[in-house]
Amino acid sequence: MLDVDHITFSYGARRILTDITFDVAPGEIIAVTGRNGAGKTTLVKILACLLMQDAGTVRLQGIDALRRPVKYRRGIGYLSEHSPLYSDMTVEEYLTYRVRLKGERALRVRRRVSETLAISGLSGMHDTRIRLLSHGYRKRVSLADALSTHPRLLLLDDLLAGLDRPQRKACAAALVAASSRASVVVTGHEIDEMLDWCTRVMVLDGGRIAALFRASDFERAELTARIDRLLAGPPSGQEAPA
Repeated sequence: MLDVDHITFSYGARRILTDITFDVAPGEIIAVTGRNGAGKTTLVKILACLLMQDAGTVRLQGIDALRRPVKYRRGIGYLSEHSPLYSDMTVEEYLTYRVRLKGERALRVRRRVSETLAISGLSGMHDTRIRLLSHGYRKRVSLADALSTHPRLLLLDDLLAGLDRPQRKACAAALVAASSRASVVVTGHEIDEMLDWCTRVMVLDGGRIAALFRASDFERAELTARIDRLLAGPPSGQEAPA
């Protein structure tokens, strides 16, 4: 589904990502973790076609993100680290606006909004003004927006940050449900919880892939210990292929 091939990116003279290569199959959830400044957000922005890499290719079902950016973007759902929302709209008004903005057919708009409200646990909040929502519910609105047009690729930057445990569980449940029809890349530091539902874990360190683990290949305690050692040590190269 998603093929990332030898991505390199720099801000001026500062190298942020070096030779990033991986793929994500349909139905797979890759959790990307690493220290602050490791390149997680930059990677997601490149995958979302918001930044242009210096070298390498990104393809979604064979569609090159640089050669055909409009068609590529139609296949993705994106939640940024700080998602802007229109605070005077209700939840349902905002999602309806966003679904229409993405070009969904008029006859499908109401169904798409209803589906995403349900999967994100927002059905009971549909008529609430966004300015009255807590941080956790705002994050759920942003997640619902990302899910609203049944994307083939779901990109979620720091999904669980700032949420309490019930909110994290609710977002994780929505994510797992969405993964039945999408490839998913999600970043974050909450690796212990992400191991409950991810299929692979990528550890970024110094802008490189320090490790790419398949979760099912390890006992949970062993995998957590390996990740902790990588994050505690100096920047390194790739440790283990998937």
